Amino acid sequence: MAKEPQKTDSRKTVVFRDGAMRTSYCNVVNVAATSEEFALLIGVGRSWHGKGDEFEVDLNDRVIMTPPTAKRLAAMLINAIAQHEQRYGTIDASAQPPTPETNTSVSN
Repeated sequence: MAKEPQKTDSRKTVVFRDGAMRTSYCNVVNVAATSEEFALLIGVGRSWHGKGDEFEVDLNDRVIMTPPTAKRLAAMLINAIAQHEQRYGTIDASAQPPTPETNTSVSN
């Protein structure tokens, strides 16, 4: 992949280096937070047909970030989703497979 510089403001250029990058697929994400960090638990749901009382998820990655980074990620996702919906139509999030209870509360 090309290493295209991207301007973040008038003073700095960000260069994404993709030599060690890996790609993974997920269809389940859970968020946990403390006062110092946010953690994204990323995985693939295995129980597609809703058998039993459990929804099994194979966790692949845990991404930990600072609160300012999490807020920037949220803003970028909101922008990317708005652009996607302008091009392709409204995303129906309720059409996704069931997910386990989410932990979006912040604890100290």
